[in-house]
Amino acid sequence: MKRLFLLFLLIAIVTLENVYADTCASSRKRELSNAAKYVKVNYEVKDLSLEKELEANGEKSTYKVPNYYFEISLYNMTEDMYATIYRTKDEHSFSAYHNETTDNVYTFYDYDTTEIDNYTITLRPSNDCQGLTLRTIHFTKPKYNAYSEFTFCQNSSNFYCQKFVKKDLNINNTQDFLNKIQVNNEKNKPVEERDPNEDIKELIEKNWQLYLCIFLGIIIVVLIVVVIIRKHNHDKRWKL
Repeated sequence: MKRLFLLFLLIAIVTLENVYADTCASSRKRELSNAAKYVKVNYEVKDLSLEKELEANGEKSTYKVPNYYFEISLYNMTEDMYATIYRTKDEHSFSAYHNETTDNVYTFYDYDTTEIDNYTITLRPSNDCQGLTLRTIHFTKPKYNAYSEFTFCQNSSNFYCQKFVKKDLNINNTQDFLNKIQVNNEKNKPVEERDPNEDIKELIEKNWQLYLCIFLGIIIVVLIVVVIIRKHNHDKRWKL
């Protein structure tokens, strides 16, 4: 009986949404959909990391205590729409309304830097045309890569040295990390441009005996041809 009631309630909600959507004029739908096209989502990393000092054996050194969080913003949120924001990781959802925006920008925060989070943002009309989905945006929030703080990664563009990643790097331990960056460095090592003259010089140095024989052979053949031609011309004049 309870399942039947829930099924009836779901059908009623869907039917009601369709009724609202059907009563919305086509021109109004286009207007709302066009406004939804301009909604953008982006994030900014906020850095609250601290530099601390450590003294050992009379020597002082500093080390970093990483502390980051993400400021995620929805831009161009007009008063004609609201957003439902769903986070896949924990199946948490909440709504964002225009009266919560500043200059049409709605901002929320994600303090989890250890996992990649996927968000689904659904834009719907806030006044008329209720029940209509204007647009769905998929957004991925990266996670912090602690290995990026290693000395090996300073001023490095190595794939495994990215500070924030949207793909799991599958690093098991420090040794695995060192192995991976070494392999990645070899794959991305730039090919040095060689001077063509250097290549010719190297080729001659390796095969100079062969080239000498060819050169002498050509000279001998030329001499033989010259001798034959002269002899032929001499015999011809003698007959005359």
